[in-house]
Parts: sequence; structure tokens; C-alpha cells
Amino acid sequence: MGKLAVIEIPKKEKKPKAKRRGKRGRGSVWLPKYKLADGAVRSSRFYWIRYTDENGVRHNEPTNFDSKDGAEQALTDRLGKIDRGEFDLPNYREVTLQNLTDALRRDYVNKGRRSTDKLERSLVRLEEFFKPTRRVLSITEEDISAYSAHRLAQKNTQFPTVNRELAALKAAFRLGLKNDMVRRVPNISIKDEGGREKDGEFTAEQFTKLTGELPECLLPVAEFVSRTGMRIMEPLALRWHEVNVERGELRLSGRRTKTGQQKVLYLKGKALDVLKAQRKLHDDKFPDQPFVFPDEDGQAIPYDRALDQFQAACKRAGISFANNDGTRLPGWHDLRRTFARMARRNGVPDKVIMEIGGWKTQAMLLRYLGEAQESDQRAAFERMDEAHGARGGSRTHMRKNPRRILSPQRLPFRHPGTADKKK
Repeated sequence: MGKLAVIEIPKKEKKPKAKRRGKRGRGSVWLPKYKLADGAVRSSRFYWIRYTDENGVRHNEPTNFDSKDGAEQALTDRLGKIDRGEFDLPNYREVTLQNLTDALRRDYVNKGRRSTDKLERSLVRLEEFFKPTRRVLSITEEDISAYSAHRLAQKNTQFPTVNRELAALKAAFRLGLKNDMVRRVPNISIKDEGGREKDGEFTAEQFTKLTGELPECLLPVAEFVSRTGMRIMEPLALRWHEVNVERGELRLSGRRTKTGQQKVLYLKGKALDVLKAQRKLHDDKFPDQPFVFPDEDGQAIPYDRALDQFQAACKRAGISFANNDGTRLPGWHDLRRTFARMARRNGVPDKVIMEIGGWKTQAMLLRYLGEAQESDQRAAFERMDEAHGARGGSRTHMRKNPRRILSPQRLPFRHPGTADKKK
């Protein structure tokens, strides 16, 4: 019987199955590519998503994510809404500026933000320029730059004010992006406000001229701010239940301060005298009004009126401060800066200045004062003079011919590894 031969048949190599991107029918994520006129191919910065709704309609939608994980999360959110029957494709074209600003107003109220009044002033100016009914898709970077130029060209408008308004516009866009009202946030450039230590401060002579031009109702406000360094809205809104004149004590709750922390001042001297005078005015003329610094009718003084009258008084007194763009009219905040600098010059520790003025961190205070300490630097120069005197003068003055001193560049070269042959 013949032998059986075993023939090995080579096994076919199995090709690896292509990895599927996801479950079929659950949408996809991709990064679009575009072909330019010169033939070059460019990838989009942001990912897109594709999905099908409950009616079988396919949708292609851009996301604001430059990472695939973020785009996949956006796709998951869309599919979740479809499964729950909540899907409604946002119509970005119909969203107006009024929709964004109203949403920001509600957000501030819901979160109990303290700066709702400042926000409202900024939003009103934005709506006056762009118009409330304007569609946000049509607001471009050029339009925003035009707004900045328009505001800076207006009388008594400085770039910090424009910065607050642009910040409000950016906050409205970001909230709209979060609420799926807009596709993207335009580039809103906010000018750097660094270098406050170089801004102006009032001299004693300038402050005397200023008080001679201010309306009567603002005289005690200016005196009080110059003595306490308070932010202007704190005294303008100050009420008598926050003040104890007999004890010389002032207490502001965290709800009323910018830092959100309670502010307590133990007053003495001229600052306390101002409050005593205001108390007498209250008892004689406005016993039923709660404001410490009222206007002629006993009502609170609005910020815009206080600023306009303050700058008008500075103009009549011929007071202006230099800045990078030329000169500017002072504002109430310059009195706050003047207080901080005068306090440091007179030896008040920075910690106490921060407590009185309400600066939360040392870094914030230094934006008003600068890094350098005048007393420390002068003391350093005195010590150096003493050290030079103890040495009997510099070596240059001790030599008969100081010109023969060799500079390091003219000294003969000697390799550091060469041993000294002379012993």
C-alpha cells in the first residue's frame, strides 16, 4: 500500500477589518478640507458633524470645537435631543443683538451680580450703535473696531470705558454660544489697561481748584473719596443704616463691594467730619431720605451725572492729565489713586491701604502704585553713600592718573588653566 503524502495548504492571510467610526446611523464627525485657487489643500480649523433627524433629513452642521472630542460631544448632544423629541435646528440667521443682550441681562439677575447697573449702561450704548434688531451674524470685527473708534471720538470717553462695553459685548456672544444662539464669537480686541501706576494724581493745588468748581452736592463726595480711596459708586449709594457716626464706623456688605467681601472702615479726622456734616444736613433737610450723599432734592446722585459734573469742573479749573494719546480729563478714579499714593508716601503700610481702599491683592494695589518703594530706594542710596564714605572714596579719585586704569578688555589674556610659573 502506498504511503500517503500530506500536503500543507498555505493559509490565506486574513486582512484586518477596517475599524468602524461608530454605530451606523448615529452620525459622524469630520474635518472639512478646502482646495484653494493655487491648488493647495487647507483643512478647516473647526470640526463638522453630520446626523439624521427623526424625519430622515440629513443635517451638516459646523461646531466651534477644534478638537474631535469636543465635536463628538456636540454630536452626542444633538442625537440625544433627537431621541427625546426635543430636536429643533437653531436658526442662527434670526438671532438679533436684542436677543443676546436680554439673555445677558437675565443671566446677571439670576446670578445676583452686583454690577447690573454698569452692565446696563454698556448694553444701552451697544444697542444705540448696532441697533437692537440687527442680526448678530452680520456683526463683524470691522464693525466692532468702528464702534471703538466711534466711542473714543466722543467727548470725555476714555478707553477703559470702551473696554467695559466691549467686555459686555463679548460676554453676550459667549453666553449666546453656550445657549446655542450663535455659531461663533467674533474677535473682540480689548486694549490692555496695564501701567496704571503711570496715570495721573491730583496735587494739593489741583484739588483745591477742583473743589472750587464742583457743585455743592459733590463737594463732600470728593472730600470723602480723597480721604478714603473708595470707589465712587460706594459713597454715591451709601445709606445711613451702613454708617454709625457716633462710633466712627462704616460697614459695607459684600453685596455692595467689588471684591464681594465685607468692608469695614474705622474713621477719624476729616473723613469722619464729612459724615457728621452730612448727618446734620440729613436731619435738617432730608430726614426721610436714606442717602448719605444726596443731591439737591435728597435723591441719590446717578453715576453719569457725577462723572459729567466732575469732568466739567476739571475742565473749568484747567486740570488735565497726560496719557499715551495726549491729555485727558481726570475722573473719580484718579482721586482713589491719589489716596493710595499719598498714604504710601506718609508711611501707611500697604496692608492697611488695601483694607481701607478695598484692594483684594497686593498685585492690584501695585497697578496703582508701581513696584518701586520711594522710601526704600532713598534709604538704599543713603546706605550706599555711607559705604562709599567708609572706604574713603572710589579708587578712581585716589589715583593720580585715573586714565591709566586698564579696562577688562585691555588686560593681557591668560588661560584659566595655565599654572602660575612664578612662585
